[in-house]
Amino acid sequence: MDWILALFMVWGSLNAAADEQARLDAIQREAVASAEAALFQEQAEAVLKEEVALLPNATYPGDAVLIRSKTKGEFVWQNKTISLQPYANGFYAMLPVAIDAKPGTYTILGQTLKIKAKTFDVDRLTVTKEQEQMRQDTQRIAKDQAKIDLARSKSEPTFLYKEPFVIPVKGRLTTPYGYTRYVNGKFSGTHAALDLAAPTGTPIKAANAGKVVLADELYLTGNSIYIDHGMNLFSQYAHLSKLLVKTGDEVKAGDIIGEVGSTGFSTGPHLHFTFWVGNNPVNPNLFFDTVPFRWKGE
Repeated sequence: MDWILALFMVWGSLNAAADEQARLDAIQREAVASAEAALFQEQAEAVLKEEVALLPNATYPGDAVLIRSKTKGEFVWQNKTISLQPYANGFYAMLPVAIDAKPGTYTILGQTLKIKAKTFDVDRLTVTKEQEQMRQDTQRIAKDQAKIDLARSKSEPTFLYKEPFVIPVKGRLTTPYGYTRYVNGKFSGTHAALDLAAPTGTPIKAANAGKVVLADELYLTGNSIYIDHGMNLFSQYAHLSKLLVKTGDEVKAGDIIGEVGSTGFSTGPHLHFTFWVGNNPVNPNLFFDTVPFRWKGE
């Protein structure tokens, strides 16, 4: 009979342990759900009840969209397959909207995304003959681009930030995002960044928490930094006079990472700053003083 009593005692202990583990698991699930809801603030209830939420559901060329789904999946956008990554109780992806995207309605995972029409002004830049010749060294430019593309080819599969993004430098806006640029009268492309003029040596802050994936001297952009913020979102800082971080460093929002300069293809001290979703530039103005979780649509 002793062995039967012992068996019941073991069985009771196992049940008690299982009940305790179930209780701890429930507490953990509740904590995860609460933390995820806090990211969305007042729109948490509306977003989290949707099978698929697009933030925002109406946007413009050159902007970005955060996608949250209740289930794992993937979709094709701009001829590229994008996979949703697990985070908290959902699955997420950052969606870049090309600056030349045509206005209209698009279907993403059963939801409608509206791209509105937008026009961009023209920026005319005059540079010296020596500076103009810099842009002709295609071999050196291509070598740097391969280095940049490699740095942006991998991103942490989680959000490395939770707090709002900060403006990286106090400066005067000289070239807005999206301007069509002409250099010495010739079409040069789209200026997919903000140019913020400030005196040489002005401290530059990390826009948010993340990991430095590239800190190096490049030909056209001079001393440059790329920070991975997770989920395929990167920030870029160019033309610095000094690099105060190195590849592999982890940073927090507001950390001083460098100083304003005029290195590379530049006509004066300024910070060339933008965000990238993978290898697609997106509008920095969307991020300042907020986070993608709080973007609102129609």
